[in-house]
Amino acid sequence: MNRSTRTLSLLLVIAASQANAGAMNMRVFQINDHLLSFYDGRPPEPSRHPEVETWADEGALNVGVATYVIHRGNAALVYDTYPTTQEAQWVRDYLQKVGIRHFTVVNSHWHLDHVGGNAAYTDADRISTERAIQLLTAKKAAIEAGTEWGPPTVKPLVIPNIGITADASCYVGDIKVELRPVNIHSEDGLVIYLPRDRILLAGDTLEDTVTFVSEPERIAEHYKNLQKLKHWNIDRIFPNHGNPDVILQGGYGTTLIDATMDYLRKLVLRAHDADYLKGTLEDYVGDSVKKGWVSIWWAYREAHRTNLKRVSKALQNHALPKLPDD
Repeated sequence: MNRSTRTLSLLLVIAASQANAGAMNMRVFQINDHLLSFYDGRPPEPSRHPEVETWADEGALNVGVATYVIHRGNAALVYDTYPTTQEAQWVRDYLQKVGIRHFTVVNSHWHLDHVGGNAAYTDADRISTERAIQLLTAKKAAIEAGTEWGPPTVKPLVIPNIGITADASCYVGDIKVELRPVNIHSEDGLVIYLPRDRILLAGDTLEDTVTFVSEPERIAEHYKNLQKLKHWNIDRIFPNHGNPDVILQGGYGTTLIDATMDYLRKLVLRAHDADYLKGTLEDYVGDSVKKGWVSIWWAYREAHRTNLKRVSKALQNHALPKLPDD
């Protein structure tokens, strides 16, 4: 990223901060001339943690949420829509003010912090994997009632209307966009690859500080698929949950994949240890932090504790899955 691009990004941040509404802390980063990142959340650690915290805080805004927009002329592809319609509408209003009139939405997977704002795009095509549509359809009543993950409710839940089961391509102007289903983090995952830039928009397949283990029974498969991801022709990676400073400065290198694999390997190989649940975040990511691959963020301490509990429960009475050599 050159100096002029960084300067423009900072100006966009200032403009966004002046237009913030409610509790939002929306920031806008220009990655290049056709890719924007909208970033909300990642507040400083509070001195007192609330007794009750919602999924929108604990699993999303506390760690920080980025969505991405590929744009050309008056058209844009929006990758994920935030936990709330308020945030999604902020992004849409921003884009409309700069002349964008035609929208396509791509949802990375079914988790609520990625589809919660779909109601802002009821007039647009909304693409996901077919599996994501199946999961959202099955869970729709519980999501709208606030019983799937608890409050806040997502109501109405607007489900994607186009499902894919294999790699697909589309264009935003002259920008080729490759939609690639991946079973990493969630079985219904869908990432975006921009071949011209060698950029990966990673959804939740990769995170900084650590991945959320949402499907511990599939952790070995996720690990194998991360190995495959390393062989893609990737230059820069932009996750949906990451350090906003790194995103602003041009994204992550492929060492983010290495950091994620190292974390998952340790989660699996230590799962039968007597003191497994006592392992700290630093115990698991200290090497990656020293190498500059990821950084420690306070909200991931609870995510790590949850990961330990989930993996322990899934593996405590089973032989540890065999992970392939890197």
